[in-house]
Amino acid sequence: MDISHLLLRFFLLLLLAFSLDDAPHLHYCTEAAATTLPPPPPPPPPFSFKFDFSNTYTYRLEDLRFEGTAAVHGATVDLTCNVAQCTTGRMSYGRAVPLWDRATNEVASFATDFVFKIVTPDNVARGDGMAFFLSSYPSRVPPNPSGQNFGLIAGDADDAGDGPDRFIAVEFDTYDDTFERPRPAGDHIGIDVSSVADSINTTSLNFSRNGAMRASITFDNVTRMLVATVQFTEPPGSRSAPPVQVSAKLGDPRALLPSEVAVGFSTANGATFQLDQILSWSFNSTLASPHPVTKGHHKKKGAAGKFAIVGAPIFLLLVWSILSWWKWRSSSRDIDKRTGGVRQFKYNELAAATNQFSSENRLIGAGPFGEGYKGFFKEMGRHVAIKKISKESKSEGSNKDFYDEVKTISSAKHKNLVELVGWCVKRRWNMFDFMCWCREKAHTIFLVYEFVDNSNLRVHLHEKEAVLPWTTRNIKPNNILLDKEFNAKLADFGLSRTADKVGKARYLDPECKKTGKFKRSSDVYSFGIVLLEIACKKDENSFAKVWSRYLEKSLMQVADDRLRGEFDERQMERVIILGLWCCQPNIDMRPTVQQAMDFLESDGPLPELAEPETSSSKIGN
Repeated sequence: MDISHLLLRFFLLLLLAFSLDDAPHLHYCTEAAATTLPPPPPPPPPFSFKFDFSNTYTYRLEDLRFEGTAAVHGATVDLTCNVAQCTTGRMSYGRAVPLWDRATNEVASFATDFVFKIVTPDNVARGDGMAFFLSSYPSRVPPNPSGQNFGLIAGDADDAGDGPDRFIAVEFDTYDDTFERPRPAGDHIGIDVSSVADSINTTSLNFSRNGAMRASITFDNVTRMLVATVQFTEPPGSRSAPPVQVSAKLGDPRALLPSEVAVGFSTANGATFQLDQILSWSFNSTLASPHPVTKGHHKKKGAAGKFAIVGAPIFLLLVWSILSWWKWRSSSRDIDKRTGGVRQFKYNELAAATNQFSSENRLIGAGPFGEGYKGFFKEMGRHVAIKKISKESKSEGSNKDFYDEVKTISSAKHKNLVELVGWCVKRRWNMFDFMCWCREKAHTIFLVYEFVDNSNLRVHLHEKEAVLPWTTRNIKPNNILLDKEFNAKLADFGLSRTADKVGKARYLDPECKKTGKFKRSSDVYSFGIVLLEIACKKDENSFAKVWSRYLEKSLMQVADDRLRGEFDERQMERVIILGLWCCQPNIDMRPTVQQAMDFLESDGPLPELAEPETSSSKIGN
């Protein structure tokens, strides 16, 4: 525990001591004690809770357990974020919830009601959805879960069996993975018992409206019927649509789960972006909680009470100011260690170097991670490229990913990597930010790179009037910069978690989209797409179109006609065939990196490519 938490506990205890009454004198009555028995305690009330995340007075963070990317953001709980792939998030109630009584074997009836949103950014493949679950207490995210099982089961398994991950869940599925298992096509809600492959019952529901929905889930301990009802509450007018319902009869809950369970929400996304949000949540059970939350009551009177009312806020402000100053100083000292000593520029230095980020200094083809500007540092005597990335984050401590990536980028040395010169973070600081160092703040990240003066490959392939000759097309597109001799340097290396990924789906292995896992064969696939883009016409470089020409033995018809035939046809054919080979849907049919390089450098016979096992229309588009 760090010093900030110790100081915080100290002044809270002191505040409590000031506000307590003087200890009352105890009076003894021997006669009454001998003749009067205290009344029996009242029975504990049925277990229940109700949270409205737009009102911080209705919940306490200690009442909730957050795992993975799940966190409170403003008026919602975000289980995932829409700026990162392969995320897993889980929120559950922080205490054990009674499912059945060990002493009486009574099974609880329960009802839960929650408002939620499933939001997918425009022009991005949709994520996998989310699930409400009951599982063993305490809640834990299993190792390496995948999107297809909503983060409920370890790995990419579909069935938890009799292991510790067994569960009862209602899934809200937004990803069509019928190509992997026999499941209902399209969006649906379903009831799962320790398996997401064989739902007990499902009902179709269109989640594409991106509006708020209200779900109600009930379980009756007599009939053992679990019923889930969902209705859109946004946009306006959607309430008139009839609700969608799914129900199923469960087995004996005592054989499925322990007597005390965790209840909550779980989600996981593969190589997709999706924002799963909980706006409010209530839960009611017919059984009493085995661990009731007790609340103390006291009165404020006399001199101690007056001091607590007047003096405590002043004392609180003083201690909080000291804590804020200490936190700020500690964070500043720690930055150099986190970033490996890479130079931290001041914002004013970057503004002066870029003429206040003028449009004349803006670089074209800056890449998918942000705007780029050309700058010149007089004291260093060198030109630089400054990349500007805007984002939302929490406090300094939660930016650890960014600092770690700066350290990774700076330590990676290679002749074909653009050198990282330094970095800068601009925040909109004021006194309120200084005092509330835990609140969310908008800030802008600047990464300062060496200046590579010949733009990038995509510009030369598709945007400039001058045609890039065949002899210089031995390099990659998009985020690959070119010097005057057309040597390639990779930019934006290491920015996988720091910024949004835009325009990358074309180069992403379809196998990664399904499993969320990246392998060496995934890089081979991306290399194949790049080869097709370098060699072929802009509107003819998809796998499907090139493959059809390959079958017709007319590959030269897809070659970039702007080259006007000024190339070696054998080399062109070799490059295109290698591109098709690398893009094979079956990863076992793709070449290794070494095989691909040997194929390019040799003049051996061309391979006979097998017919793809899956539809090629979805590859490389």
